[in-house]
Amino acid sequence: MSLNEKIEKILGIEKEKISPFFADLSDVKKENAVPRGRVINVFVTIQAEGELIIRHEGGEDITLATIGDKKYPIILHEKLASSVRRKMLELLRRDYADHKEEINKIRGKNDDWDCSLRPFSSTNKEERMGGLCGECPNCMEFGFAVKEGSFNLKSRIEGDLHIATEPEQKSVVVRTFNVVDEVTKTTFVQGERTGGLFRLSLVREGTIFVGKVVMKDVSPAEFLLSLYSLASTSRIGAVTSDFGKISVHIPAIIFSSFEVSSGYDLHRRAEIEGLNNLDEINKRINSYLDRFKKNHVLVTSEDIAEEVLDELTVNGTISHDVVKEAWINGVNFRKAIELFVREKK
Repeated sequence: MSLNEKIEKILGIEKEKISPFFADLSDVKKENAVPRGRVINVFVTIQAEGELIIRHEGGEDITLATIGDKKYPIILHEKLASSVRRKMLELLRRDYADHKEEINKIRGKNDDWDCSLRPFSSTNKEERMGGLCGECPNCMEFGFAVKEGSFNLKSRIEGDLHIATEPEQKSVVVRTFNVVDEVTKTTFVQGERTGGLFRLSLVREGTIFVGKVVMKDVSPAEFLLSLYSLASTSRIGAVTSDFGKISVHIPAIIFSSFEVSSGYDLHRRAEIEGLNNLDEINKRINSYLDRFKKNHVLVTSEDIAEEVLDELTVNGTISHDVVKEAWINGVNFRKAIELFVREKK
């Protein structure tokens, strides 16, 4: 079964209706180096299956957004994207271990491929360890900033706020912990010395977030790899050894030439504020998005994420056919950019 046929089966829609929204990266084409208005809006609901620490810059345990007269926990796109990106790297590394020779042939290199989100660290003037490789499907989809003599690549995976459906009063809990292995640690809570005690504000288990992830100018293989990585992401936030368990669900996808709706739009207009039932929230999201089907290609389901995992999982991981094609597409995309840049000089 071809990848287009897999997409057709997963989404339950004829491939002819959505094929114009995918980039053809089967060969090197310089026109693929610039955006072509092929936008895939993926609507996401995230349910906390354990307590979460969702920190961003600023030091608070939970980031809040004020909507109307209430405050709601939020997950910024960069927080979700970093978790999805790490999951994709795990999938790519496992596939590479099983198909090293084949992937190296696609790369046109014989050295061992390695890619990670940790920053480069200098060991001496000639050697640098860690960092993004700038060649794998992960880098070519999520982008990278690189060393001298090359180019920076903007991410083709974008997104916005993922907002909790319930306000802070119902979705946040404060817990006190004891640092039993650090007896000398001293913290302050409300001005009082607490010794080894400390407190964390946690997103309560069962809390549901609504938002959107956008994929722009991706190939069918890149689309499937990104969807699989998103659907299989199972932890997010800080201290994921103890907290952070989530499940990701996809009630709808809209294919268009531009972005449609947002997490904020859903939160305000899909009549989901205050709800805590995942099935009901997904139904209301789909009902609200139905208004866009006249001018866009709308796909709705009870959970597209479940369909993706069922269809693409082989021996406990993503199908090699998807990963192999994503590597080919990524290499062609990079060559297209290099060709475009050379001709512009």
